[in-house]
Amino acid sequence: MTMSGYSHLAVSVADLERAQAFYTQALEFRPGPVYRSAGRRVAALMESAALEFRGVFLRRGDVLVELLCYEPPGPARSAPRPAADVGYAHISLVVDDVDAVATAAVAHGGEVRSRFQVGFADGLTRIAFVTDPDANRVELIAHSTTGERDAHAAYLGLDGLGWPAADTPGRPDAGPV
Repeated sequence: MTMSGYSHLAVSVADLERAQAFYTQALEFRPGPVYRSAGRRVAALMESAALEFRGVFLRRGDVLVELLCYEPPGPARSAPRPAADVGYAHISLVVDDVDAVATAAVAHGGEVRSRFQVGFADGLTRIAFVTDPDANRVELIAHSTTGERDAHAAYLGLDGLGWPAADTPGRPDAGPV
């Protein structure tokens, strides 16, 4: 079996414009064009009773997120899915300033769910969980030093895998730490 690369993560949303504003304005994703897909074959492929949806791909560094808005939409959530329930738990982003991004998330229809800070090495790692307007969890992580980031990666078992993804040495799109 050969896999040529990671593609994307899709998130179902109730209001495409509201969700796109949250991800682009609060989390600084860059949007592509909105597209539409419809028909029985699409519904069968997606295993959905809805016969059509609109979607948009968003990019932030290495991360591609596809927002999908089905017509008619499924039931809305007023709270996040319990973290221990089986399924996708959250999107995780490394940011420069957890407080600033959390504030922007709230200003664009999100909610701060929890905050935490811990030291792994020579500084602090700050973590916050926010939700988007549809109660999907987004983890925000900020490290005060490179040593702190590296120690956090080692704690998570990521030191040999490269983390965060865009900072993997030797990759053509690797950015500064």
